[in-house]
Amino acid sequence: MGVLVRITVPILAPAILASTALGFIRSLESLEIEMVLGIPAGIYVVPTKIWDYLHWEPPLYDRATALCSIFLIFVFFLIWLHRIFLRGKEFTTVSGRSYMVRTFPLGRWRWVTCAFCLVFILVMIILPLATLMMGTFMEFFGNFDTDKVWTAHHWTAVFADPVFLRSLRNTLMLGLAAGIGGTLLYALISYVIVRTRLPGRGAIDILSWLPWALPGVLISLALLWAVLGSGEYVKLIYGTVSILVLAIIIKEMPLGTQIIKAGVLQISNELEEASSAAGATWLAGFRRILLPLLKPTVLAVGIIVFISAARDIPTVIFLATNQSRTLSLLMLDYIADANKEKAAGARRVLVFLIFALLFIGRLLGFRRSSVHS
Repeated sequence: MGVLVRITVPILAPAILASTALGFIRSLESLEIEMVLGIPAGIYVVPTKIWDYLHWEPPLYDRATALCSIFLIFVFFLIWLHRIFLRGKEFTTVSGRSYMVRTFPLGRWRWVTCAFCLVFILVMIILPLATLMMGTFMEFFGNFDTDKVWTAHHWTAVFADPVFLRSLRNTLMLGLAAGIGGTLLYALISYVIVRTRLPGRGAIDILSWLPWALPGVLISLALLWAVLGSGEYVKLIYGTVSILVLAIIIKEMPLGTQIIKAGVLQISNELEEASSAAGATWLAGFRRILLPLLKPTVLAVGIIVFISAARDIPTVIFLATNQSRTLSLLMLDYIADANKEKAAGARRVLVFLIFALLFIGRLLGFRRSSVHS
């Protein structure tokens, strides 16, 4: 416990603080759960109230924009705290010197840790997934008082639906493009912030937080206005997966940039200096030294961005058309039509996609490396 408090937590402070701040902001701007469960019960949060203003006739854009100032206040306060806690501290753990990575015995705390992890997995993962899977095989979701409770026709109907298959293809294209392209962009931005001495890099760091200062519905609306108000060639991307990819990359920039930045802070400059002294170019050092050392972090960010792209609703809701609809938007349509069984089936397919991606991530090296002396 002493090692955890005095060594491990301080070293991981950039990642812990960034994850805490990003998670807090993400909870403030969450929309879909609050929309499905809160609005019917008359319970509103800021994002659902913004959604409500945007769907009035005529839309109350001024009130929706005014509510966004709440997010801006929270974001700037968290940025200030983040910079205060990290100012003047050193977090390098990977340098040119040899080191050893080994497991650390928890002693008597192992049973408490194991019990906590098992309860968390049971309550937060297994029970919701089991309920979701069960609902896909029910004639009426959650209703056990019918003559025929169980059926498989929801699955056959879903996979025979061309709209579902098109939405599945769009989701895969969106997730892969945003995950790969966004992660490379976030890595480059993180490198500029941490490693370079370019003027304005502090402003870039602050600006990288701002996409989460706006709810996804407003980012979607702003991109819609920007595209439709631009030239004829720009308008061509409306209704395509490309504009959805752009929206997701912008939306997830705070998460990707801050997590990769925390990883870059832990890698010593001397590795890149040695590469430069050996005659390697900056691009070669970035590609052959920094990215391989950041591989677990980069893969984690790519997977998170893929998952976010696959399940995101507010950021793409104004940008998608019938031809570019994703599984999440299709699921929302099913819920609006009171077809919860098909919605549960669509959500289950998303879960399968996520687990398949995690398995591929492990094959590519998304696991704890071990170095023995």
